[in-house]
Amino acid sequence: MKQPSEIVHNSSKEERDILLEYQNIDVQKLTTLSILGVPVDNVTIDESIAKLFRILEKKEAMHYVLFLDPIKLMRMRPGKPLHRITQKAGTILVEGAGINWMSGGRLKDRIPPIAVMMDLIRLAELKEFTIFIFGSKDDIIEKVYFNLTRHFPKVRIVGRQAGHLDRQREMRVKEAIRKTSPDIIFLAMDFPAQEIWIENNTGFFGKALVVGVGGALDMLSGADKKAPEYFKARGLAWLWRIISRPYRIRRIWETFYFIILGLIERFKNRNK
Repeated sequence: MKQPSEIVHNSSKEERDILLEYQNIDVQKLTTLSILGVPVDNVTIDESIAKLFRILEKKEAMHYVLFLDPIKLMRMRPGKPLHRITQKAGTILVEGAGINWMSGGRLKDRIPPIAVMMDLIRLAELKEFTIFIFGSKDDIIEKVYFNLTRHFPKVRIVGRQAGHLDRQREMRVKEAIRKTSPDIIFLAMDFPAQEIWIENNTGFFGKALVVGVGGALDMLSGADKKAPEYFKARGLAWLWRIISRPYRIRRIWETFYFIILGLIERFKNRNK
């Protein structure tokens, strides 16, 4: 396990003028790509941050950032009950390399939630955006808070709360979010509880940028066991999570079905 003083971040970015770099990206030219009927943002990591930076500056309305891996895509494609969530998300980013394989390599990049989270924290420190962190467990939240405030001393975290709550405590958290009116909310829950919670509580978010980061907090705290290098190098961390947790038998079947649909999708794209 990592020590509290350790944190995942790219020090090379700290030596660049990231504000200028993001401002120089023309977000009007960014495009989407339909995969199994779900429109995803076809962007690089820097382009995704540039888009979210513009949204934070304008602060016109609540904006939801959804990350897709193969399992989420399978449950959110048209005809599935959760497809409605993709229609409400303002930004849909692909974190699973399997989806790029399905697209025939048409996606520009794979966007890890932890990379987006860290870049948004850098921007928050520079631009004085406020942050609220909700989800995971108490010890995880405290380790993440310690790490972030140690490495980004000027970052303004206006609230933090673990995600395992009874109804009364949950209402207090919602009120805390409403009263502090954070610019950025990082929400870390399991799928699909995370996505449904966001959908059901948009009235408390004000004009925040709401980012569903899933297990990123566990990774940031050092509590999550990382996938072996073989899987990470090939963008198959999602597959490792399934293999290492065989009790999630439904996901094993969905992965098999995903591969079949992927072969069909690639064949269609090849013949266009």
